[in-house]
Amino acid sequence: MKNELIDEIIACLPHERTVFRYFKGQYAYLLLSYAAQRYKHVREIKQSAYQRLLNHPEIKTLLSLSGKGTISPDTFDYSWKNTSESFVLTLDRWGSANRYIDQVTRPGSNLVLQLNFSEKHNRAYQKMVKPIDEFVFNYNGHPVMAKNKRHFFRDTLAWSRLDIDFEKGEVLIEEIQSDWVRRVKTCLTAIKSGKPHYFLNICDCEPKQFIAYVENVLAPMLVIWSEAMLMATISFIYTELGIRKIFYHTYETGSRLKQITGKPPRSIYSDLPRKFCFELTDEAPVFLQQDKYFKRTQRKMKKINWYQLEL
Repeated sequence: MKNELIDEIIACLPHERTVFRYFKGQYAYLLLSYAAQRYKHVREIKQSAYQRLLNHPEIKTLLSLSGKGTISPDTFDYSWKNTSESFVLTLDRWGSANRYIDQVTRPGSNLVLQLNFSEKHNRAYQKMVKPIDEFVFNYNGHPVMAKNKRHFFRDTLAWSRLDIDFEKGEVLIEEIQSDWVRRVKTCLTAIKSGKPHYFLNICDCEPKQFIAYVENVLAPMLVIWSEAMLMATISFIYTELGIRKIFYHTYETGSRLKQITGKPPRSIYSDLPRKFCFELTDEAPVFLQQDKYFKRTQRKMKKINWYQLEL
């Protein structure tokens, strides 16, 4: 993507905080509410990519109360749980002149959607962990929220990077990642093995305080972070960008195309998209098929495939 397009998107959307609430499994309700824009009966859902969502026990209960099998977005819109977690969404830009350092599929930049912690979390984190440095569990070379860029600040839990083509009506999810989850787990494992990790050297807390933070504050978000990040991304693409065709890298293809040496968690590029009803395809996004850099790389690969979701 060109920087000008990204800046235009950011300028057209809210500059203030956008609150996003999520509970585990909520993706099933939200995806079905989108599907109900197209399908008007449960039997149609059963013949679509969304049929696996009907197996959720709570969805079965909900549909048993909906009458004669007819559905609408309202059927799924008002489901809620008190276990939901609150996050703040922000947009940013990612990219430089080096596509291999940036890990992008084609030359250019990406739009970044950041899933940031709530102020409630940040207060607990500051009180219990007492970080000395701004970047303890996030890496400052990654697309996380930076201080002094907005009139407010939240630490970033996770982010997604998007390559968008409005003309073709396509979006490629380049990446979903969380430094915070990875670094916290690394630190926790080290502490429990009797070897306090480097990260605690830039925090003014004892190991037991860090463990209390993880178990009492962060634990619910560790369970849902990848679901919440992907659902926030899909909702943003569908409701804000108005695009229905979404591509997502497979583990093998994404690693090759972006020349990733340190391989990402396999589940993020296999189990997660399948859970969200993405289907495998060997057809690349049209906007990539027209890119000379992609075509050159593609010729060197024996097999190439993607996950695709049509809303």
